[in-house]
Amino acid sequence: MKRMAFLAALAAAGASGPASAASSLINGGFEQPGSAGVVYLHQGSTFLPGWTVVDSTPGGDDEIAYQNNAAFGGLGVVGSEGAHFLELTGVVGRGKGVKSDAIDTVAGATYRVGFDVGAFFVSGQGSYGDVTLDLRIDDVLVGSFTNTLGLSAAGSDWQRFTHDFVATGAPVRLTFLASTALTSSYLGAGLDNVTFDTIAGPGTGVPEPGAWALAILGFGLAGAGLRRRRSAPA
Repeated sequence: MKRMAFLAALAAAGASGPASAASSLINGGFEQPGSAGVVYLHQGSTFLPGWTVVDSTPGGDDEIAYQNNAAFGGLGVVGSEGAHFLELTGVVGRGKGVKSDAIDTVAGATYRVGFDVGAFFVSGQGSYGDVTLDLRIDDVLVGSFTNTLGLSAAGSDWQRFTHDFVATGAPVRLTFLASTALTSSYLGAGLDNVTFDTIAGPGTGVPEPGAWALAILGFGLAGAGLRRRRSAPA
């Protein structure tokens, strides 16, 4: 039975695919290292595990804000999930953001990047306007995503966006920037809940043949073991 359990475990591991052991996105919710209020991070900072602060418009204001919900929660400004989020305009300004550490991929596999974009209506200050974030993959712009603020009273308006792409097999890095578009807020641009998921194996939407073979082998052997146990004399 120990042999059976081992083979079944091997099959389950195979079914998860080769990317399961690869390095993946970390700290997508920005819960680490944590803060009691607001921490301003400047270009080049690696204060956030898994991320580096970047600035696409050198020569100006280069900071972003790492915020605990407690900092401005009383004014309606909170993250989309967890206790922390990023505000990519910092004090003011566009073109600033964060770049992830390298994430391993499998050639031909399809991946989905998910993220929440925040727009804010701040108590006592009013609407900060619509927010557009730019997503770059390996420094190539793949899309600009706009959250049209839908609030008329104090609060945080978060909208979920996704982007799918087929990988070449090389590690990738994700960059999120407060867009330099003049239609985007100069005062507040939220980012939270970043995810990176495999949604299809190379060239197909189903697990790889090797994974299926291991799974079938494991299930078959487990079934054979159960049949033998049932037929054994009492």
